[in-house]
Amino acid sequence: MATTPIHIGYRIGPFVLDLRSGELTKNGRRIRLQEKPRSLLVAFAERPGEVINRTELHERLWPDDTFVDFEDGLNTAMRKLREALDDDPQVPQYIETVRGRGYRFVATVETVSGMEDNRQGPQGVSGEPTILIDTSEHFHPVSSAAVATRSRNFDWKVISATVLACAVLATAIVLGTRWRKAHGPVISVAVLPFSNMTGDPSRDYIVNGITEELIARLGQLRGNRLRVIAPTSALTYVNTTKSAKQIGQELRVQYLIEGSLQQQGADVRVAVNLVRVNDQSRLWANTYDGDLSDLFEFETTVADSVGHALSLSVPSMPPIEYRPGKFEAHDAYLKGLYFASQRSKSGFEQAIENFSDAVAIDPKYAAAYAQLASAYGLMGQYTWMNPKTASSQSWAAAEQALSLDPAQAQAHAALGFSMWYYDWDARDAEAEFRKAIVLDPSNVDAHHHYEQLLMTAGRFQEAEAQMHDALEVDPRSPILRTNLGWLYYYENRFPEAIQQLQSVIAEDPAFLSAHYKMWWAYSATGDDKDASQEFLWVIRHLTDPADENRIMRAYQQGGYRAALGEFATGSDTNYYGTNVDGARSLAFAGDQQGALRLLQAAYSAHEGWMLYVARDPAFSPLRKESKFQELVAAVKKGPDAEPAN
Repeated sequence: MATTPIHIGYRIGPFVLDLRSGELTKNGRRIRLQEKPRSLLVAFAERPGEVINRTELHERLWPDDTFVDFEDGLNTAMRKLREALDDDPQVPQYIETVRGRGYRFVATVETVSGMEDNRQGPQGVSGEPTILIDTSEHFHPVSSAAVATRSRNFDWKVISATVLACAVLATAIVLGTRWRKAHGPVISVAVLPFSNMTGDPSRDYIVNGITEELIARLGQLRGNRLRVIAPTSALTYVNTTKSAKQIGQELRVQYLIEGSLQQQGADVRVAVNLVRVNDQSRLWANTYDGDLSDLFEFETTVADSVGHALSLSVPSMPPIEYRPGKFEAHDAYLKGLYFASQRSKSGFEQAIENFSDAVAIDPKYAAAYAQLASAYGLMGQYTWMNPKTASSQSWAAAEQALSLDPAQAQAHAALGFSMWYYDWDARDAEAEFRKAIVLDPSNVDAHHHYEQLLMTAGRFQEAEAQMHDALEVDPRSPILRTNLGWLYYYENRFPEAIQQLQSVIAEDPAFLSAHYKMWWAYSATGDDKDASQEFLWVIRHLTDPADENRIMRAYQQGGYRAALGEFATGSDTNYYGTNVDGARSLAFAGDQQGALRLLQAAYSAHEGWMLYVARDPAFSPLRKESKFQELVAAVKKGPDAEPAN
């Protein structure tokens, strides 16, 4: 009687998966497992030890282009499978997450086979299946048990727990709406700055840190169905008296998350509210205090309470990419975010110190390295640090971040900025910006820096698309709104540029960059009267008293154009400008040869602002000059360019 072994299932530790019935059992006891998690388990069991990417799993679970919200669907299936296997994603015994690549099944898998009688159907020799061990060689990495350092610092626990709680809450809103109406509109949420009600101003960075961390956490919800307002816009509502309806209209959002940090003696309490904008109703509210040492249990409790409040079944959140080993590292990181958001010289200097402390305490903290890279990059661009030093430090921090986490979007954005602004390597920079945007479509820096690259390359339609994407996430950002006006300036749409810049100044009269670019826009139209007023405002707020007096004397004696020439003589210093600024001033003053001399000096100094010269309307009269054309061509060649003599 001829018999043939047939594959009827898998044995995985105490579990047996029967492919004939679809049942999963543990030590003989049936474990309930739905279709998608079961298909996931079969996919892993077929290829133990191998990394399986999310695209492959998509094709396996949802073939034939079946419509599904894949990210949510896979996360839900993965959560249910891990629950069935009693597997901890932080210390996996079965399913290991390989960051930026996919998943690896790390448990030993045995193939279960039975003996089939080719004439009479399935029948083993003794009626029982025969166990055959799959002896094919696979690499099974040993996952080291991560021992979490439990902090006694109550603030860090509250922050972490609050971020988790609010993230689950916002996820409930998004997923509930998705499930009710698969093709519905984008859901929009703003996390307003939590109020510091402790009476201690030194804790402001903590409440701002809660805001930024929660926004970042929500940003991990991929796809185009959720719009989360960026921190820059959210932080404009610190201590606001505006109503929820006003804020919602200004930010174009449907929901607001509000909160406060309170303290009574040694106890800290966080209160959280969810507000629907259209009727200003409070949909959900809760307070959190007490012993929060077990964050996983806390997350489950909050998810249950939110789901009950909203009558939703809430799927699992994406896993947190990295948990700092010590609370001091995250504490320093939050301080860095707080000071970097000020976008001032002293703010960036303090942020660099804080981010440096974070990575010194925890050398594996990729997000801190990424923010450090961004801070160094902008310090050099603003001439608040030697550009060569800034470039070197930014590049090193970005590469360290990516060595720890190749999917760190902020690091790709910072690296792209260094490649473009400091190395004049537009091609590789564009690739980095695109990577950052794919990894995190809500990364404002990536969209903004990419828009600047496209603008200076004359790819205006693409630049506008990137700026639109940035403003969708960060609609109140003064620098984004200013640079939208700058984009109009580059497109020779001067009335629109002026109108846009006026709107920024109307809301923030002290915003220097808007006045700077308003000066250029008026100058490009030949309106010396209004241009001079903006120029003098810049001089009063930018220069030291000696320089201000020198320039004002020139203005009083020779008028606006004489003052421009005097401004240009100081443009090679790091105090208030660059050679490109000086060249632009001389070009507006009609001194074309003087402008060319300063552009040559800017090129020789490898000023990043040379990237902006080719299509700047200020230099339109120079475009037929052979020397100008040589300089532009040399910059365009990038890092391999021969010096322009």
